[in-house]
Amino acid sequence: MIMQVRTEYGIVEGLTTDEGLGHFRGVPYAAPPFGERRFRPPAPPEPWDGIRDATKPGPAAPQPASDDAFDAAYFHHAETGEDCLNLEVWTPDTTGSRPVMVWIHGGGYLGGSSAGLGHGGRTFARDGVVHVSINYRLGVDGFIHLGEDSDNLGLRDMVFALEWVQRNIAAFGGDPSQVTIFGQSGGGVSIMMLLAMPSARGLFHRAIAMSGSSYAAVPVSEGDTWARKLAKRLGVEPTIAGFRTVPVAKAVAEVMPFALSFINPFRSGSQGFMISPFRALSGTPSLPESPIMATEWDKSVPLLTGTARHETIGFLQMLGRDKLNPVIATGFKRFLGVNKAVMQAYRSGRGLSSHVEIVEAAWSDWAFRIPTIRLLEARARAGAEPSWLYELRWESAQFPTGLGAAHAIEVPFMRDDLETAQRVSPPGSKYYEDAPDHLAKEMHAAFLAFATTGDPGWEPYELERRTTKIFDTTSSVVSDAAAPERQAWSHR
Repeated sequence: MIMQVRTEYGIVEGLTTDEGLGHFRGVPYAAPPFGERRFRPPAPPEPWDGIRDATKPGPAAPQPASDDAFDAAYFHHAETGEDCLNLEVWTPDTTGSRPVMVWIHGGGYLGGSSAGLGHGGRTFARDGVVHVSINYRLGVDGFIHLGEDSDNLGLRDMVFALEWVQRNIAAFGGDPSQVTIFGQSGGGVSIMMLLAMPSARGLFHRAIAMSGSSYAAVPVSEGDTWARKLAKRLGVEPTIAGFRTVPVAKAVAEVMPFALSFINPFRSGSQGFMISPFRALSGTPSLPESPIMATEWDKSVPLLTGTARHETIGFLQMLGRDKLNPVIATGFKRFLGVNKAVMQAYRSGRGLSSHVEIVEAAWSDWAFRIPTIRLLEARARAGAEPSWLYELRWESAQFPTGLGAAHAIEVPFMRDDLETAQRVSPPGSKYYEDAPDHLAKEMHAAFLAFATTGDPGWEPYELERRTTKIFDTTSSVVSDAAAPERQAWSHR
């Protein structure tokens, strides 16, 4: 069956699923950002006559292909192209006025797609929410600063999409006054950045940041340094005119080599532990201050946020976990600023002893957990709307014992869709073979409750009790779950 909706730019025709849900794909919210529009802020798409087919995925932003089978099957969509500023909508019905959730995919601003199976909104629509997932510019075209109003173009795409939601979502059965933005990894970082962007104010009313970092933004001077380095590699001037001479395919081919050179901390220092050189820039018109330093961020938006226990084990494996000898481990700890107090917190407070365990814990805390807590502390001191904190501790057997609560592992739980993750897992893998279904239902219910009522079901995070929800095979609510590490990382 088909379903039609009139947007401000024309009519789109999507599909009706067997469950009676509407699914619209590849709906343009902005014009293709290439050609004369390359390295420019987003612009409206051209209106169309007649009915636009919205039954097939739209192209993702140009990006390198993923060489990880699960990542490629679950988080990506094979087709990329210049007409990439499109979105997907799942809706229970086009009548009525329901809460809206807008998903921003992760991928370190290197890759990802709103059409990936792991970003689908079927389960949220099944439970009464209009779900939107968006594409945005990535890599060189989305996050290289070249002056001339080229700052944070990927983030500005997100704002443009949220403006589209405000104007159009009612036609899909959504309530524009009840919009929750949510995302994981690069999407979680983006949520934190959007809270600090003046142009995003009033476009959303609740926020969920999964595995983000409030410290991810860098000043313009650092962004300019990386732009010059990339320009030198490409043999062009670090200007819009210079980079426009670089074919899109060549820019995409340079993304991973450039990123891998950045990730090496012995070359990039501590900033290499932030994974991607493609970053939000603070001190710009679009992002005057970083989320953790901002004095004018939106205090009226409640925030649900949290991390997984072992965020960086996958990155450590990529860098050669088995080759992590004492000398390299010592260098890693020095770059991260691990002092005696931090070592004591891990050895005594958590019982960690091996080089891998301590480096992974320090990296996870330095990049994700502590910056998340610092943002909640800043919000509490500023009198912002309530914040809630969670930590995912369920461990996959795919990873070493004691290190299995890895980055992105919570996404199928949050969506209550373990079946899809199991289905696309590579043969012989153990990603979700023993994943508890009741945990998926519990986590999904908490996110759904926050988006619909503003309360996920446990006490907000305050400086006295620091209430934290622990999602695990047997979940719990504890006070100050990060106490030893939080105190030891007082310098972070």
